Amino acid sequence: MAAMLELEVVTPERAVLHDHVDDVVLPGVRGEMDVLPGHLPLLAALDVGQMTIRKDGDERSFLIDQGYVEVVEDRVTVLTEACEGVEDIDIEQARKILEEAREELTELEEVSKEERVEEELLESHRLALKRQRMRMAFASDGESE
Repeated sequence: MAAMLELEVVTPERAVLHDHVDDVVLPGVRGEMDVLPGHLPLLAALDVGQMTIRKDGDERSFLIDQGYVEVVEDRVTVLTEACEGVEDIDIEQARKILEEAREELTELEEVSKEERVEEELLESHRLALKRQRMRMAFASDGESE
């Protein structure tokens, strides 16, 4: 039997996934990373993006939020704010939320031209918009499969 990774994905609400997999690809803040059995120990920050897991020739994808990954021996632990499969995303609702996020950011940027707005607030709105764009792209890709 080939070596496998023990993968665990946890959000603040619940343990989302616990499985033995051949490979996991994650969206690191410095770029995509592919973790295979025998990987060196690692602690890295994750960005909003697609996590792909491969097992027995099958591939599954999930959209994850920011977080961290820890690799120790052949155990991969992903701690993330959110994790959802393409089947979990209601595309119409995602479109609505995306449009609302765009409008909120536009309004906030307009206000910032006239008065002081905390950069942290602007960044949190930019990140919210990025999350929604990723959800739409992820859900749209899933519809075509």
